[in-house]
Amino acid sequence: MKKMSKKLLLVIGLSLSGMYGAVAQQDPNGDGKWSLEEAVIYARENNLNVRQSKLNQRVSEIDVKQSKFERLPSLNAGGNYTFNSGSFQNPVTFGLLTQNAQTASIQANSSLPVFSGFQQVNQIKQNLLELQASELDYLSAQNEATIDVVTSYLNILFVKEQIGLAELQRELTRQQLDRTRILFEAGTLAENSVLDLESQLATDELDLISVQNQGDIARLGLIQLLNLPANQSFEIVVPEIPEPDQNPILVSPNQVYDVAVQTLPLVKATDLRILSAGKALDVARGAYYPRLSLFAGINSRYSNTTDFVIGRETVVDGFREQTFFLDKDGREPFVVFVPNASIKEISESYPIIDQFKDLVGKQVGVSLQVPIFNGLQVRSGVERAKVAQQNAQLNAEITRNNLRQTIEQAYVDARAAQRRYLAAKEQVAAAQKNFNNAQLRLNNGIINTIEYNIVANSLRSAQSSLIQAKYDYFFKEKVLDFYQGEDISF
Repeated sequence: MKKMSKKLLLVIGLSLSGMYGAVAQQDPNGDGKWSLEEAVIYARENNLNVRQSKLNQRVSEIDVKQSKFERLPSLNAGGNYTFNSGSFQNPVTFGLLTQNAQTASIQANSSLPVFSGFQQVNQIKQNLLELQASELDYLSAQNEATIDVVTSYLNILFVKEQIGLAELQRELTRQQLDRTRILFEAGTLAENSVLDLESQLATDELDLISVQNQGDIARLGLIQLLNLPANQSFEIVVPEIPEPDQNPILVSPNQVYDVAVQTLPLVKATDLRILSAGKALDVARGAYYPRLSLFAGINSRYSNTTDFVIGRETVVDGFREQTFFLDKDGREPFVVFVPNASIKEISESYPIIDQFKDLVGKQVGVSLQVPIFNGLQVRSGVERAKVAQQNAQLNAEITRNNLRQTIEQAYVDARAAQRRYLAAKEQVAAAQKNFNNAQLRLNNGIINTIEYNIVANSLRSAQSSLIQAKYDYFFKEKVLDFYQGEDISF
C-alpha cells in the first residue's frame, strides 16, 4: 500500500531510562498479540522519531529559560600568575624593573544590561513561540507514528488475506490434481492433464511462499515502527473489516479540510513559526539601537619585588659647598656648607595575603554603546530575518496545500476503491461460477488443463483485486477520519 510521506529526522541515542521504559512496556497483554489501539498507543510514546521530537521540545524549554536568565546580572571572576624575566612593569608600584619576578592578580566583574533595543524581551517572546511550536511538533510526530502504524497494520492484514487466498488456491489445485490422476488412471484423461496441474501446483506453492515472505516483511516493518526487538513473539489481533459497500463516504473533502486545518498540530506549528519569525525580525532590528549597561568590578594584585615600607630615616653623607651672593650683581659671594642628606625607606617583606588585602581596587560605571557603522552587519541581519519570515509564511502555505492535496487524494482514492470493490465483487461472483463450471468440464474431459488454469487464474486475480480494493478503501477512510480528529479504530 502507498506510504504516507514524512520528514526525515535524525535519530539520536536512546537514554537509559527510555530504554528501560521501552522494555517494560513491551507486549501490553503479555500474550504476544497486539491490537491496533495498543500498537498506536505504544508507538506514540516509544517510536524513535516521537522520542526525538520530545527531546527537541526539551531543548526549546531550555532556550526559554536561558533567554529569561539573560536579563540577570552577569558575574565573572578570574586570576593569573606570571613569571617575569627582564624588563617589566611592577603591577603594584607601576615602576619599571629589570629582574626576575613573580606577579599575580585576581579580579571579579559584574554587568547588568539596562537597554538593548528590546532584544531580550523579543527573544523571550520568540523562544516561547518556538516552545509552543515544538510541543505541537511532538503531537505531529505522534500523529505521523499513528498513520505509519495504521498503514503497516493494515498491510499485515492485507497480506494475511492474500496468504489465505494463496493457501486456498493451492488446496483447490491439489484437489483437482487428485481427481485428474484418478481420471488419468481410469483412461479418461491424457497424462498431460496431470503434468499441467502438477506444474500449476508448483506455481501455487511458489506464490504462497512469496506472499508469506511479504507477510514477514510487513510484520517486521510494524515491529520496527514500535521499536521492539525483532526476535520477540509478535502477532496482531485480526479484527473484522467492514465491507466498503456497507459504509459509504458521506463527508466531502472540503469539510474534512476545514476541520483538519483547525485541529492538526502540524498546521498550528507552522502558524506559530510565522509569529516566531516576526519576533526574530524584531530582535534583529533591536541591534540598531544603542546599548546601555551598568558594570562593577573589584581586583587586587601581588608582586614578590614589592616590600612593605614601615618608616623612613635621614642619612647624612658629608657636606657640600653652596655659594650665595649678597648683591644682585654677584660681586659679593657668600659660601656655606650644607649637609649632603637623603631619605632612606625602611621596609620589610610584604606577604602575598597582605598585598591582596591591601591593594584592592574597585570600580563602578555606566557603559553606552552606540552603533554607527559595523560593515552593515545589522542591516544584513535584518534582511535575513525578513527572508526567514517570508519563508515561514511560505512553509505555512505549503503545509496547507499539502494537507488539502492529501485529503483530496484520500477522498478520490477511497471513492475509486469503493467503486473497484463493487466491480471486483461482481467479477469474483462471475469468476467463481465460471471456475465451478470449468471444474465440471475438466472432470468430464470437455476442456483441457490449460483452459482450466486460465479460468482459475482469472478467479485468483479477481479475488486479489477485491482484497486490494477493500483495504485501499478502508485505509483511505481511516485517513479521512484521522484528519477529522477521530480516533482510528476498527
